[in-house]
This record gives sequence, C-alpha cells and structure tokens, in this order.
Amino acid sequence: MTSVMVVATTMFCLGGILVGGAGIFALLALGDLRALWTLRRIPVTPVTVRGRVAVEGVTEYGTAGPQLAPVTGEDCAWYRVTLLREPSRDSTTGDYGPDHDVLLEITSPSWAALGDASGRVPIDPRLLDHPRALRDPTPGEPLVSITTEIEHRGSQPARLPRIVPPDVVRDLRRSERLRLTEVRVPRGVKVFALGRVTATGLLPSRAGLTLLTPRSRAEVITSRRDAIGMGGRLAVWFGLIGLVLAAGSAVWLRTMG
Repeated sequence: MTSVMVVATTMFCLGGILVGGAGIFALLALGDLRALWTLRRIPVTPVTVRGRVAVEGVTEYGTAGPQLAPVTGEDCAWYRVTLLREPSRDSTTGDYGPDHDVLLEITSPSWAALGDASGRVPIDPRLLDHPRALRDPTPGEPLVSITTEIEHRGSQPARLPRIVPPDVVRDLRRSERLRLTEVRVPRGVKVFALGRVTATGLLPSRAGLTLLTPRSRAEVITSRRDAIGMGGRLAVWFGLIGLVLAAGSAVWLRTMG
C-alpha cells in the first residue's frame, strides 16, 4: 500500500511540474508575441531617422577609422578586450561579490557605425558587447560581434599576445588562471537593428525590444512566428498531460485515503 501511495504522490508532483512548465512556455510565447507585434508595428526607416526605429544597414568604421583587434590582429570596426584573473584575490567580496579580478579592459577609441544609403550613425557598444548587450527577455538572435577567448594556467600555458603584461603572467599562482576575451565587430556585416536613434547614435530602447542581429527583418519575424507556434504547442501538451497526471493521481490518492 505504501509503495502505491508513493507512486501516486510522485505522479501528482510530476503533473504539477508539467503544469508549471506549461505556464513557463506560455509566458515565453507571450514574450515572443509582444516582440512580433513590435517588429510589425515599426517599419524599416533610414538610419538617420531619429526616435524609436527599425533599420537595416551594414557595420562601418567609426570616426577613428579602421581598428586592429589586439588579440587576433583582425581588422574590425570596434573591439573590447578584457583580462580577468580567476578566482578573485579580494577576500572582502563575500558570497555576492565577483569571482574574478579585472586586470585589463580596453576598447577601440570610437564606436562602430551603422550605415545605409542615407548616412551613418554610431552604435552604442551595449548593443555589440555580449553579455553587456541589452537584449530581449528570450534571447535567440545571433550576434554581430565575434568573441575570442584564451585561457592561461601555469600548468596549461597558452600563447598570449603582447597586450598581456608579463608581470601579470609571472605573478599568477598555481590555483589561478587568466581569461583573455576579445569581442570585435567586423566591418561590412549586414544587420537589422531595433532601437533608439538620438544625436549620440543608435542606443538601446528605453522600454521594450532592442535588437542588433545579422539576420534580416523578415528572418527575425519568421523566427518569432516559429517560436510562438512551438511555445504554444508545448504549453498545450505540457498542460494537458500535467492535468491528466495530477487529476488522476489526486483521485487515486483520495480512494486510498
């Protein structure tokens, strides 16, 4: 009798989990539905139009001209390089502090630009630098930027570029590692952007969806439609199966009581 009750209780809990999962899928589908509504409501305009805009163009050099990425040596329109030491040597950070020390952080002297036939506007690096980028609650769009990571340990040394100070390498302890990350944006990448254009440049939207993706507007809309359909189907199936399991096991437990 006890084993039967355990099985019934397990089925009831599983049904509850599935119903909860259905709710999560429904919320994700709702987020994609809001995003799709925004994408359809805002038409594509030239990059020089001010306000909340949707634009299509290509990445261009900024006011400082062509840039050379310090880690890979690649030509690019913008870069950011960070050097982290893990774990952190700061014993005062506590459980909620960073687990690393930032030893180096440099960026290109100017923002990359987004251009089309009407002109160019600078692109806020927050739209380029993952994970700093302000993205939509259900991320899934490919990035315009390219990320290169190098990890160095004393026991597993890596070839490091000149940008890494030699004294930092010599000072590394056995239990520590260096993580060098370069994020760069090539010139000439076709992109679709949804954001806010001001005198400063293309910025994240104050509220709602913000995008910068190498996909076209049509591809983004198709992707959202597909995600809504999949999320809706999963929500229905998870909900139905969960309700059946929960209701059936509840009746079973009541008869045993």
